[in-house]
Amino acid sequence: MKHLVSILFLFLSTTFFLNNADAEDGSTHSAASHSDSASSLPTLDDDPTALFKYVCPMHPQIVRDHEGSCPICGMDLVKQAFEQTQSAPKISAGASSDDGVKQGFAIRTNEVKETTLWKYIPTFGKVVADETKVVHIHPRASGWISDLSVRSNGESVKKGSLLYRLYSPEIVSAQQDLLLARQNQKRMGKAANSLLASAKIRLKLLGVRNDVIKIILRKNKTINEIPIYAPQDGIATNLVVQDGMFVQPKTRLMSVSDLTSVWVEAEILPLQQAWIKSRLTANITSDAFPEKRWESDIEYIYPVADAKTQALKVRLPVINTGLFLKPNMFMNVEIYGGPKHDVLAIPLGAVIDDGLTKRVVLQLDDGRFEVVKVQTGMESLGVVEIVSGLKKGDKIVTSGQFLIDSESQIQTNLRRLISSDNTSSSK
Repeated sequence: MKHLVSILFLFLSTTFFLNNADAEDGSTHSAASHSDSASSLPTLDDDPTALFKYVCPMHPQIVRDHEGSCPICGMDLVKQAFEQTQSAPKISAGASSDDGVKQGFAIRTNEVKETTLWKYIPTFGKVVADETKVVHIHPRASGWISDLSVRSNGESVKKGSLLYRLYSPEIVSAQQDLLLARQNQKRMGKAANSLLASAKIRLKLLGVRNDVIKIILRKNKTINEIPIYAPQDGIATNLVVQDGMFVQPKTRLMSVSDLTSVWVEAEILPLQQAWIKSRLTANITSDAFPEKRWESDIEYIYPVADAKTQALKVRLPVINTGLFLKPNMFMNVEIYGGPKHDVLAIPLGAVIDDGLTKRVVLQLDDGRFEVVKVQTGMESLGVVEIVSGLKKGDKIVTSGQFLIDSESQIQTNLRRLISSDNTSSSK
């Protein structure tokens, strides 16, 4: 596929860009035949530093010093001119018109200007539970579960509602100590108050509520299966227990997440990370509820970037009225910042980015074009900041730049081939 693309670009370049011809065939440059003004442009034929080689239009790797046929396909070799220079080739593209459109290629240009870029990031985020409002449920003593009221993840629980009952020999023993301490209080008076208080504290640390302790004292008997109640409203998650299971204090039975407020964790790519800071405002929407909109601001910037994408994560707290937002939902996030004044900027579409370098096609004063490398900065609403490589007033190509860039690459590759041939022959 890459060879086919190279072939097409070479064929176009030999048809439209070059003002050279094979004298014996009597062929003429196509641009000159369609526009008298094209002949007035400087061409490589007029350049004393230009070299000529013969190239196959179908197989650009076939380069010869003389006329002939391609050994692969049999086509006649086409005369190709290029400059003997290490700088980027200057490409001619026919005459220009008043509206900035180059005849034959619909090439449009734009001027590099100073402008104001508004710091604006359209990105995405994911809903996660507010970790400050998640309670993990563990038993305080080893025992057996009964009367489990939560059967599956996602069930709603209310604060104070029964979660399960626990039979634990350790808790039963602590209840017996409580009742014994109260009996001693009747015999010993105030001297036994500390023993009774210690017995109550022990039961509380084992997860027995005050109202249950009062029932034990009132009835003067132990409760074999101690009820455990929900500490807050929320949604049950991470449920790993069922009726009859034996559990220990290290066992996390479930978590109860309060979803009245949630976090949206948004991803910030490297280009926008320089101006991200706390308290920047954000607008949040969801494809699931297109009519709804949530507002927030950056509460926290995570200190570690993603190892693969290099994205930085920021946290946006959201009041979840109506509980529309559920954990793991994807959200559309727009983060707003202040303006950046007096910035050299061009349309983002004018930049040719191959993953290694970023280039633009610069229009020269003599009507030709040159591919130059640039360093870009902030992007905002289809406009990109130019850090280096261009200056104010330069004209850059915004439409048709890929074709010119391809011709420049072909010229560069041809020069490398010729240079290699000359080096080999000199040896």
